[in-house]
Amino acid sequence: MRLDLRQALILFAVGAAGGLIGDACHVATGTTMYLDDTFPFIWKSQMWFPIAVGLATVATGETRLRLGPPRPGHSPVEAAAAIASVIALYALTAVVTDEDPLTATVLIWSLAILIAARFGGGIPALVCAILAAVLGPLAEILIVEADLAMYAPSADGLFGVAGWLPALYFAFGIVAARLAELIPPR
Repeated sequence: MRLDLRQALILFAVGAAGGLIGDACHVATGTTMYLDDTFPFIWKSQMWFPIAVGLATVATGETRLRLGPPRPGHSPVEAAAAIASVIALYALTAVVTDEDPLTATVLIWSLAILIAARFGGGIPALVCAILAAVLGPLAEILIVEADLAMYAPSADGLFGVAGWLPALYFAFGIVAARLAELIPPR
């Protein structure tokens, strides 16, 4: 592992908190609904959700650091901007739920590519983004298939999940990769 424990805990906390904020937007607008109340809730999310997002953030950061040396610099302003960009994109996906799926998907992909252009760092970040864009939606498809959650009928055109979901995960992958570079080791 290239992340030290402090870096991993910071990435976990950022991912879990960002996931809770974005998921709260999705639940508030009816974009997603939890179908099983077996697990306790934290805010509007079942407890497993922020844990999963936190772990995915750590795994993505670790993957980024294993793909090559980090870019230099440790800017808290850039870290805050990267986090804000993906949370804003997450919130926007809640707003476009009832819009035309093609239009919503084009908008979210366009913004995800702008996030990648601003915070990406070449091939290593792109690999993290592509992995997230594939594995994240696959995990959510399995969650839908297990009847733990569902997307609104207006946003379930990709095997039960939203067509824009890969773009959201793509942006998440870019940002998680960049955060792993920005958090200085102890």
